[in-house]
Amino acid sequence: MRFFRNAFAAVAVVALGVVGAFAQSENPVVDGILGVTTASASLQVSVSELSFFNFVSKGSEIVSGLTNLTVSVTTFTKSITFTKPKPFENHIAEEVVEVLTEFVAIHQALLRTIIGKKSLASRFFLTAPIAHALRIIENVVDTFALALIALIPTQSNSARSQFEALTVTFTEAIKAYS
Repeated sequence: MRFFRNAFAAVAVVALGVVGAFAQSENPVVDGILGVTTASASLQVSVSELSFFNFVSKGSEIVSGLTNLTVSVTTFTKSITFTKPKPFENHIAEEVVEVLTEFVAIHQALLRTIIGKKSLASRFFLTAPIAHALRIIENVVDTFALALIALIPTQSNSARSQFEALTVTFTEAIKAYS
């Protein structure tokens, strides 16, 4: 079962590489955000299944999963970063924000689940690697935010609001593990 979750996440990462060729149109941007959202949801399920009894063998999935998400978000961000981005029309920007809102909700759920596993992580000396992985992905998501907002200026306030909410949750997670 876990193989299929990881395989799906890997397919999402590979698919993001294809997005770059078409990123100035709506569908690849929406699909790219959905791909990262799906990978984040998959990791959230894996993290939620961690317990005292399996943490020794599976606790490192938090760090490796965050690393995989970092690669996914970085790849996607590169595919939507342009010297002179062509902003989307408002109706498309609204759809992008709708998908972004889902991404933020799923990613916040993941971060809260990771926060909930802090006592286990501290028992098995994984707090420092998890904190490090959280800091890295937070920086990558900040870069993603700037690239995405450049494509949706008519909805920049809504997008900023979503990213600010995610920043609050990142801060809570990093503080919990620091």
